[in-house]
Amino acid sequence: MTGFTQIDDERRWHEPSFVLPRARARNLRLSRNRHRRGNSEEYRSPEHDYDLQLERPALARQARNHKPGDPSRAVPLAFDVHGNVVESLRGRIPERQATQSRLLLEQGLTGKARRQAWCGLIARRRDCFSGNPEHKFYTPCLCGNRYCAVCGPKSFRNLFTRHSRLRPLVDKLLTHRLGDHRPRVMVKFDITKRNTGEMPSAERVRSFNQDIRRLFRLLEKRCGISRSDYGFLWCCEFGSGNTNLHAHGVYVGPVLSQKQNGTRHFISDLWGQVCDDGSKIVSVKLARNFEAALGHALKYPSKFFEAEPARLVELEVAFDRVRRVHALAAFYNPNLERDPGDEGPCDGIGHCPVCGDLLLDAPGYHFISDLRSEGRRDAEVVRIEVGRAKALAAESPP
Repeated sequence: MTGFTQIDDERRWHEPSFVLPRARARNLRLSRNRHRRGNSEEYRSPEHDYDLQLERPALARQARNHKPGDPSRAVPLAFDVHGNVVESLRGRIPERQATQSRLLLEQGLTGKARRQAWCGLIARRRDCFSGNPEHKFYTPCLCGNRYCAVCGPKSFRNLFTRHSRLRPLVDKLLTHRLGDHRPRVMVKFDITKRNTGEMPSAERVRSFNQDIRRLFRLLEKRCGISRSDYGFLWCCEFGSGNTNLHAHGVYVGPVLSQKQNGTRHFISDLWGQVCDDGSKIVSVKLARNFEAALGHALKYPSKFFEAEPARLVELEVAFDRVRRVHALAAFYNPNLERDPGDEGPCDGIGHCPVCGDLLLDAPGYHFISDLRSEGRRDAEVVRIEVGRAKALAAESPP
């Protein structure tokens, strides 16, 4: 045998792309016959399907074990060394978005500034592993900033959906217990920090959250409430256009009244003891239902998006690297069972919204307008449309 040794010939047999001449001729014949019949779908041989079955578990493992820091997933640079928008972004980024990202850069939040500049403008190609030419999508690059006009409302929806799963636990906390005849309530619990006239730093916001925890430790001791008897969830925010730091929360458990121990402002006095700056304002009001109380606690993303970019950047700086939603007692890390369909959007590589096969993530980012010109659609939008169509088909009579 000339040109190949026995070892080289054995290696060829183990190559995934190696096909015998007889099998290749068969595949070409079947493919031509398919096109003559007007079927435009690409022909795949049994050998190719077998190779795909072998590769699928490896790709799924690779997506599941994806390590952070992959250069191919890095958001492109948005500013040059002088702080100006790069050439590729000029003429594509809205003026308001450019101003907000530039102000974030001036505040030293370079990562948030870069993501804000590219938010909603670029995306990654997502191709279905099945090879169907119609199953081609894209996933947009979103900044995830809390005071972004696109990502802020989305953050609110995700938070509301996640914490609405507490409803079974809320019903349990409101149930009367043997040996404890105290009425059980669900209230909107608002706590205000004294306004100094200056925008608080992130460290002061963290200190405010610690003070709230200390307040409820005092309430547990003074009112004889155990941590399994109640749940409290709150979110910090500022007033519109001012520096008034406060928290909106929802409390479920034994009744807490301002009129206790011979005083008309029992909880407010405790709050004044916790804080050493004269803070005393605490509001406790009954809630109609849990959804209304939860919306009251998490409403911050929908309040500020008409403000000037400078104000939005102030808020972003104040809450930089600070958690916005906190939970205590029974609401902290609850063990809740999820209903089918509550798993949320697919992470990592995900699955095709049409056929359910693996959705491959191509490296690099591209402008969404260019991807749409290729006939691609947003994978999450298609997933919602397919789910809605299935729900309507299931509800329609036969």
